[in-house]
Amino acid sequence: MPTALEMAGPILEVMTWLCLPPGLALLFYSGILRRFVHPWTVSEAVVYADATGTGFRWFDRKFQVHHAPMSPHDIKDLAVGDTLPIYYHPKRPTQWQTAAPEPVGRTAVVLGRVLTGIGAAALIAGFLLPMF
Repeated sequence: MPTALEMAGPILEVMTWLCLPPGLALLFYSGILRRFVHPWTVSEAVVYADATGTGFRWFDRKFQVHHAPMSPHDIKDLAVGDTLPIYYHPKRPTQWQTAAPEPVGRTAVVLGRVLTGIGAAALIAGFLLPMF
């Protein structure tokens, strides 16, 4: 009957091959995402109120003015002329939000780190196991 140390070798080998390559691939993928996917751009928006309604106005990187009409109920805490940071997509300035966006590929980074850590620990344990 095999002992626990004899059974741990193949289990560690399988864990290494199942966790380390996908973890490294996810880290590589998330690095490409962070490098080549256009991140959100921040700008200062000004609250306005005129005959057309109430909303935000801001300049993009090309100094074009963009409007985001809002209802007075949505901006009840802000007065006309107040500024706030607004995050917009550089290629689609009509896609905007006032909350800071989540970094691109965050889930892939976390999962890649976890899998790489498990795979690296299994690899090191597999090398140290014959010493006992």
